[in-house]
Amino acid sequence: MTENRWSQGQLDYPSFNHTRLTMARERRGLTKQGLAELCGVSRRAVSGWEAGEVDNPPLGLLARVLDLPESYFQADDAPHIEEEWVSFRALSSMTARQVHRILSISSLGVLLSGWVDKHYGTPPPELLDLSETSGLTPVAAAEQMRSAWGLHQKPVKNMLALVERKGVRVFSLPINDREIDAFSFMYEGRPFAFLNTSKTGERMRFDLAHELGHLVLHQGSKRNRSRATEQEAHDFASSFLIPADGLFAQVVGRLRLDDVFKLKAYWKVSAVAMVERLYQLELISEWNRRQWLIDLSQRGYRTSEPDGIHPETSQLFTEVFRLAREDGWSSRRIAEELHDSSQDLDTLVFGLSIAAISGGGQAGPAKQGHLSVVK
Repeated sequence: MTENRWSQGQLDYPSFNHTRLTMARERRGLTKQGLAELCGVSRRAVSGWEAGEVDNPPLGLLARVLDLPESYFQADDAPHIEEEWVSFRALSSMTARQVHRILSISSLGVLLSGWVDKHYGTPPPELLDLSETSGLTPVAAAEQMRSAWGLHQKPVKNMLALVERKGVRVFSLPINDREIDAFSFMYEGRPFAFLNTSKTGERMRFDLAHELGHLVLHQGSKRNRSRATEQEAHDFASSFLIPADGLFAQVVGRLRLDDVFKLKAYWKVSAVAMVERLYQLELISEWNRRQWLIDLSQRGYRTSEPDGIHPETSQLFTEVFRLAREDGWSSRRIAEELHDSSQDLDTLVFGLSIAAISGGGQAGPAKQGHLSVVK
């Protein structure tokens, strides 16, 4: 934590927090050399700033170049997300610069989450921790999770809304790196998940169920980059979204490809995911699986989902921002309290905006739901 400096018995300007500069540079995907060129200084100068060797670097210049308020560089240390906590699915194809950018973005999400918890009562986490359960398969873990949440054998109506009600804080990724589908981690007891919203609605639901699998099966594990854990999370997601007993109850007689489209619409998953689940449960043969996947690929189902569902968005943030609007908060005011950029905050919340309403912002009677204003 950075403390204020005193000069001759009087309060001076707040101290420059060099750790914030490093985080800001990484959020923008810049190297030290890249930042030096934008600032018109040497790489050595930037290294000195980030090492805390300079008390008063050019904050105005840094704020302009990095598109952040000057107060950002004078605030306390931001939450630090360790790389080993995060369930990066394709770490081998990600550059170190990309990983650091994502971790910096994650830190901003944690800060915004803290603001929400400070001002509004939100659901506490209700996740099972099955990471230490010996011999538990991902399928059994998914069944336990569905049972604990009272889902029985029915489709998950809204995956994003469900996990939010159970205390998972879900954010959208502000970048379109194809290597990043989604990732998750635990921070001070709160589960976090980040989704790539450029995917189809079906793919986003599966990605979120995949991350739920990591949070349930791999809490505290440093095996988060292994192929084994990725397969476990995948099997969890498939079983969570398409429970075996529910699917068995629907299948009568010999299946055709046309049946896949009906089943995938009912369970709100991709056609490819449905074919794989049918094969996993031995409801179709290897030949059917191979031929149907070829057919789906030719129809464009590998990259899109014709006649697919609308992507889910955050109901939690929709409600929080409605209450915040009524309380006179805007994106800019929240950003000022967090010493950050309102544009960066907005990109984390599924494109939802927080516009101040004139005259106090009474947009109608408050609908509390699972939220309550913290006085």
